[in-house]
Amino acid sequence: MPTQILVTILFLTAVAACPFISHDLQAASACASTQYETDNGDCFPVWHGQTRSGAYYTIVIPENWDASDGLVFWNHGFQSFLTGFETAELLDLLDPSWKGYYTGAVQAEPGLGPYGESILSQGFAMAASSYSQTGWAVFDSHISNGEMYNEFLSIALNLDQTAPEEFYIIGGSLGGIVTIRDLESELVPDPDGALILCGAVAGSINWVEAFDLRTIYESVCDAVPGAQLPKPWYERPELLFGELDYLDSLDKCIGISTRLLINENDPLEVFAWELSNLSKADRLKKILETSSTENPYFLALNLWYAVFQIPRLINDETQLNGAIPFSNIGIDYNDEAVNDAAVRTFALPSARDALLANYSPIGNVGDTKIVSIHTSHDGLVRAENQKSLQSLVPENQLTVAIVDDSKSPSHCGFTIDEGLAAWNGLTEWVNGAIQPTVSDLRLACLETALDEGNCNYAPDLVIEATLPTFERSNSIGATGINTYDVESGQLNFQSLQILGDDETYDGYLNPPMSNSTIFTVGDIQFTGATSIWRHSSAFDSNTSMLYLPKVNLENVLPPDITEYDVYLRLKQEEDITGLEFLEFEIAN
Repeated sequence: MPTQILVTILFLTAVAACPFISHDLQAASACASTQYETDNGDCFPVWHGQTRSGAYYTIVIPENWDASDGLVFWNHGFQSFLTGFETAELLDLLDPSWKGYYTGAVQAEPGLGPYGESILSQGFAMAASSYSQTGWAVFDSHISNGEMYNEFLSIALNLDQTAPEEFYIIGGSLGGIVTIRDLESELVPDPDGALILCGAVAGSINWVEAFDLRTIYESVCDAVPGAQLPKPWYERPELLFGELDYLDSLDKCIGISTRLLINENDPLEVFAWELSNLSKADRLKKILETSSTENPYFLALNLWYAVFQIPRLINDETQLNGAIPFSNIGIDYNDEAVNDAAVRTFALPSARDALLANYSPIGNVGDTKIVSIHTSHDGLVRAENQKSLQSLVPENQLTVAIVDDSKSPSHCGFTIDEGLAAWNGLTEWVNGAIQPTVSDLRLACLETALDEGNCNYAPDLVIEATLPTFERSNSIGATGINTYDVESGQLNFQSLQILGDDETYDGYLNPPMSNSTIFTVGDIQFTGATSIWRHSSAFDSNTSMLYLPKVNLENVLPPDITEYDVYLRLKQEEDITGLEFLEFEIAN
């Protein structure tokens, strides 16, 4: 195995899971088995267990705790395969019959996050759930956390205590959207305060960013020998050896293994690399600029999510269970070459809705006060997530603060001083102080930090853009005219393309016969070929689905000027082969 590829594998293994997840093997503890040990060696009573949903929990309650001391939940970030395993289990990972081969496993004793030691020292009790799922765990994380809260109440009752008088939730990365779902689910009491760290608070729309990145990458790299990614894009590649192939593909197209070894902040190193890798450098620049990806480091990481985690999200029976929710049939990627080469796909409205439902915030956060902080150049969970939160939560309940990490872009790269300033600002606000501003957080950080460089809150930084980068609501107009004749039942289409082909067709479908739901194929005429990308009717041979955009209704009274996107699927019904109507939606 080439040294550079091995280095890249180690890089991806280290960053595949978001920060705030510890995989360190603990040294011998001075605490009893019934105690939780902090980094500085303090011991606190701990309870471990599992709830009905299958999630594990860690609950830590300091000695002499009472209800007035309060409770804090910690919601961890993204976990997936190759996380939470001991070295001895590596051989099991190579066995596809083992259930963890594709899904990973939740942590039996979840940790309390980066500020657990400080929060426990303030007298709070803490609780953390593994959730019942790894990956995009928001499908039922709120259920797991609701069960954990009830477990806490049972333990408190056994200690002759009542429900906590103050309740907080802290969430990092994925844990940010888990926190918002907790607030909106009503399975836990409304928290007094919530602290969100680099949270994916725009919700599942973040996956569209990964999907678009893969589309752009493939449009640039598919023509490079050996640089293709696994196909079809929605099926899960092999793990481990699949990752070797993935890294080899990136190496052939953009020279990722050597690029990750240079200092991106050193113009001379970058220039020297580009001179030695002219074609690869051009392709890398094209992908980074078109996709607005921060740097090669985040390109490799985000594309890993697209290649390995999107297929898992789609195929996991506890998540989307085979529904494909991503569509780019009418999306303009703002680059002519990318638009022409991009692989196009469309999705049923019900599949898109299933992803958005798990989870897209609606702003129903009760009276909870929220402090949400983000690094300015986060290349994994973009700072634009905060714009979504600002559009949903009243200003008097939300402080958004940006930490300037422009010199060293990071995901969740906060210093402990920055994080604790936000935490203390939140608790003081809950207890009667005025709502903290970004300037307040910066000053509070400077008061406790030994090094001014550990306090990089930037009051002047403002988030302007929203997610997704390529808006779905503004897809371009469709080529061709599609109509449904209400009197005859005939469905007419123009400019139909077979996805992956440049030939176009006009034609119509005959209405279903009595006792049938199948539209049979009528006349179809070849109308030429085009190398120019356009939004038009399409047939996907992989899914056997037909998409007809902006269908007009004819011969209907009163006239209906609404246009509809219509979806059908190829089906065999006894001796009839045709297309069965599936779904429709009002066109954008």
